[in-house]
Amino acid sequence: MFVHSIITEHGSRHDEFALVPIGDIHLGAKACDADALKATIQEVTCSSGTNWIGMGDYAECIAPGDKRFDLRTIEPRFLPKLDDLPNACFEELRGLFGPIKEKCLGLLVGNHEETLRLRQSQDVHGALCVALGAKNLGYDALIRWTFRRKGPTQRSRPSSVVLIIFASHSTIAGRRDGGKVNRMQDVSRNFDADLYLFGHGHAQIASRSVELSVPSSGSPKLKERLRLQCMTGTYRKTYELGTLDYSEKGGYSPVPIGSPVIKITPWAPPRQRMEVTIR
Repeated sequence: MFVHSIITEHGSRHDEFALVPIGDIHLGAKACDADALKATIQEVTCSSGTNWIGMGDYAECIAPGDKRFDLRTIEPRFLPKLDDLPNACFEELRGLFGPIKEKCLGLLVGNHEETLRLRQSQDVHGALCVALGAKNLGYDALIRWTFRRKGPTQRSRPSSVVLIIFASHSTIAGRRDGGKVNRMQDVSRNFDADLYLFGHGHAQIASRSVELSVPSSGSPKLKERLRLQCMTGTYRKTYELGTLDYSEKGGYSPVPIGSPVIKITPWAPPRQRMEVTIR
């Protein structure tokens, strides 16, 4: 597990920010919707106050010789590069993510990259982190994101609020959204955070709850804390014309393509502090 700390300085209590989790892209698969990925990257590029986090499984990472390899599922433009397929995909990813590398909170590793590392000693994820100058968040990470408001004068003391994020590529999957929500909530009980992000399941699902407590000092009163769990979507279509993909053989349901957007208003009351848009 990894931990990471980020500080964002800004001017007003009314400032809003956005976080876009991008993962489960599976570049190299014919079922990958590269145009949708490019549209998301363009949105992050053009949106002020928008950051992103990588959720893992950026490329398919299944090369010839792997028992999971199926030539008919490979995107045609990668067919001439079968002798170095994972690196060819990650070379393209470096170019795609280049314009938004300064907005990246960090990159999680997915099970596809991790399997490649363990079986073939290719750390394509680590190389991507180095190329983008991004924090390697491993498989699970806790991130402390501090929003520091600048004072109106040099003598003014800055004030700040903190958002804690738990992010995981995870192992949460399944056929029913209810089962995925139950697993997200179960895992969330293990970590003290405000926002919980889960990849791997290829769905866009959000669950909200409010936690009550009392202050550790001062007059007793009820304090509220919003906790938001979110599964972060995919860019890999469940069914693709002309293939016999594993998802088709498994009878999985088609899923929306793209990433959710989490709007963050750091200084808002707890119940209005975070909102998620499923797309």
